[in-house]
Amino acid sequence: MRRKSDSNSKRRKNGRKRKLFLTFMVMILLAVGVLLGFSVLTDLKIMPNSPNGQLTTEELKNSISVLLIGADQRPGEEKFNTDTIILATIDPKSARVSLLSIPRDTRVSIPGYKNIKINGVAPLTDLENLVDVVADLTGVPIAGYIQTNFNGFKQIIDTLGGITVDVEKDMYYETGDAVDGIINLQKGLQQLDGAQALQYARFRNDALADISRTARQQVVLKAVAEEMLQLSTLPKLPWLIPQLNDAVNSNVELRTMFKMSTTVVKFKDISILTQTLPGRFHDINGISYWDVDREEAQRVVSNLFRGITTEKVIDDTVIDLLEPIEPIDDNPLPQVPGSPVDPNGQESSEYQDAVPDAGNPQEEADVDGENREEEKESKPQEIPRIPENIQNPDEENTKKPNEPQTDVLLNKET
Repeated sequence: MRRKSDSNSKRRKNGRKRKLFLTFMVMILLAVGVLLGFSVLTDLKIMPNSPNGQLTTEELKNSISVLLIGADQRPGEEKFNTDTIILATIDPKSARVSLLSIPRDTRVSIPGYKNIKINGVAPLTDLENLVDVVADLTGVPIAGYIQTNFNGFKQIIDTLGGITVDVEKDMYYETGDAVDGIINLQKGLQQLDGAQALQYARFRNDALADISRTARQQVVLKAVAEEMLQLSTLPKLPWLIPQLNDAVNSNVELRTMFKMSTTVVKFKDISILTQTLPGRFHDINGISYWDVDREEAQRVVSNLFRGITTEKVIDDTVIDLLEPIEPIDDNPLPQVPGSPVDPNGQESSEYQDAVPDAGNPQEEADVDGENREEEKESKPQEIPRIPENIQNPDEENTKKPNEPQTDVLLNKET
């Protein structure tokens, strides 16, 4: 009996240690973000002759990668969406942290489903499978996931006393959702409470929809990091730490968490790069996906790990994801179904657009728990390759005036 009691006590202690290190990791990732992360780098130039191809065994061995997941689980519901997916990699040798944001509409395949948005992988399977899908897409071994709950994150923001955000434009949208309600934010620098911060991060009623939404999520994370680094936050730690414990969970091993935490703390001159996974909008049966070429995705990740980012480009023009978009040189904007640019399109905000494999009798998954009749997939367009030498925006634009928009290369540099 004594041995069994000792064993249970040891497991409880290990569980508490895991939670402690997990909380520490989340606080470190948020705090480090304010130094260089989650904003655009202005001093990093494109290197046309940058190394390409797969990462070397030595590079992969030295680095540690985890998947940061923001889950949107509504009260009383078992199902949830993984609306934020970020591959975070720490390289102790170069003192570099790389953050790769993966748009939630990224089109992937899993057993039984030929086409599915990546935010539907976990609800239809589990978080471990989502880790495997991202690892296969990027070619990066991933130690595990760290999941945060948006509702818990909202409470953390309220405990901090709100966050300061420069809202880039007036935002009004009737979501029809009991949680988000009516989004009504005014342009300008202002203090947002937890509910308003999540509304800002979730707003997608503009031309680039979820791609702009990804950028806003990074703005909110940076603002939270800034508040956490304030001296006024210290007295709030007794309330913040339990909230962080409730808001996060992970399957990352304790020793890996410890290694990541101690590595970041030891960094003197830290370099943080952020990148949105490049791709292009692709419509299938009225449903908008973010199409990514796997080979090019791995090349971009390889360059990112070496400190090289890719310019965000639409029609060879660098744009700010958070700036209102106007037509460039009389060329039409890329149409995103369900956005103001294409108001007649069909928007799928959940993962109910999953298309079963033609060889699998399994019916299409529906977020409401009902099965819908399978639709035949239209023939997808060929995914264009990203050029090896990305054109510098300062160079002469050699694109033909009437050439249709196909590629959208996006990044958030820090």
